Amino acid sequence: MTHTRNFMHIVLLSAGLLLVACGKQEPLPAPDGEAQLDSGDTGAFTTDEAELQAKIIPEFETAAANGQMDAALFLALFRLRPETETVFLETAAQARREGATYTEAGRAGGDAIRPVLIEESNKAMLRATDQQASDFAEVTLKEFREFETTAVQDCARTAIGLSPLLTSDRLAELRNAESAITVDILNAPDQGGFRVTPIEDVQTWMGDVFRDKPAAGTGATYIGTPDPTDEQAMAICNTMITIYEELGKLPLARRAAYMRGMSAG
Repeated sequence: MTHTRNFMHIVLLSAGLLLVACGKQEPLPAPDGEAQLDSGDTGAFTTDEAELQAKIIPEFETAAANGQMDAALFLALFRLRPETETVFLETAAQARREGATYTEAGRAGGDAIRPVLIEESNKAMLRATDQQASDFAEVTLKEFREFETTAVQDCARTAIGLSPLLTSDRLAELRNAESAITVDILNAPDQGGFRVTPIEDVQTWMGDVFRDKPAAGTGATYIGTPDPTDEQAMAICNTMITIYEELGKLPLARRAAYMRGMSAG
């Protein structure tokens, strides 16, 4: 099963970048094929779904115990939002009935619950400690630097919340670190009281960054462009890297408050 975590806060960051660059903010569409979840959808499993539950969930648990944090992230979501396990299994079972392999079925199930995973991860960032929020920003910067050198189109994809097309051992390592931070936040009690910078203030800060670094502002205008050229994708890489580099220069508490503000949107 592929990674479906998809950089929860980048969706909102890219919307903020577009607002600053273009003067308006519009909701980003969910990728094709993603199901919308009904919080009341917790009916009894069919035989196919029960079979998949018996097969896949123990594999998730084993993978999580062995340090594969994507699996741990799904398990954390299933505990937090039980209806997601139902939708995951229903979608995977349907894919199996249509001839998909277990891996393909797992991917379909993951895609179906991706919007809720992003939603809950956004909420989680609001209760992240300063260090957790800062660590997440640092990992994200490293991911975009990796895309810049190996697959510039993946900068464009991840900037709107889609999975990267290519992978590498280095990227897998970074995504595992990203998921580990998110799992820690999801599994921790809400301590409350953390500072959240209003999105308007985050956008003002971004505007200042773009005035100092105009090339980053240019790249922001390409975010969401259908089928961007490699040149446009590279510009998006520059935009995202610039934003996270500038975040890294802020004092820890302010950096974390900005990350929370991006998630609050």
